[in-house]
Amino acid sequence: MRNKTEISFRDLRLIPNLFSLLRILLTPFIGYFLSINTPRSIIVSVIFLAAAGITDFLDGFLARRLNQITPLGIILDPVADKIFTIALIVELTYFRGFPIWLAIAIVARDFLIMLAGLKILKSRRIELPSNLTGKYYFATLSLLIFSYIVHFPFGEKIFFYIGILLLIMSGLNYARIFFVARRGGQIPVFADKPVYKYARLLITILVVILGLYMFYFEVVTGYIQ
Repeated sequence: MRNKTEISFRDLRLIPNLFSLLRILLTPFIGYFLSINTPRSIIVSVIFLAAAGITDFLDGFLARRLNQITPLGIILDPVADKIFTIALIVELTYFRGFPIWLAIAIVARDFLIMLAGLKILKSRRIELPSNLTGKYYFATLSLLIFSYIVHFPFGEKIFFYIGILLLIMSGLNYARIFFVARRGGQIPVFADKPVYKYARLLITILVVILGLYMFYFEVVTGYIQ
């Protein structure tokens, strides 16, 4: 009988895991259209980026819906996210002038998280608690990447500073989680109070409204003129 924590590469044939692999395979196509850097190629790059986001949703959704949650899938999903992000950051550094020092910091963070995660997996502790700061960091990084792809100056600035703050915070939080987990202690869980939720919601709404306003004048008007 197969152990529930046993990793089998035969699970690569499952649809959710195929979507995770597809996310990785999209990176060279995005890089190609970034290198062309025309209004039409930018739109195509955004379409591929959106497709990658859809695969990120589908692999988790289908894994739950089809009852195909596997140890390999639990590892492959975040690893695919990391590989996709790292490859895209490298492409943006080369084709869009993305800050090299920030690219190194992002890649180093993701690389260390993957290494630490593999160490924990060896002890069969596969499921880790959700890192709320990490989720906000990933969302901000996605918006920063999008801003560089479409040449959105305001987005490049605001998501740059927010991203740095969240990078530091999420990095420290992951370090604490992995340190406690490796010592065999109970993994800390963030107590999300209502006041924190309302504050995050208010800040998010303000950033979204301001971002959409500036996006219209800095990007959209250039396509409709």
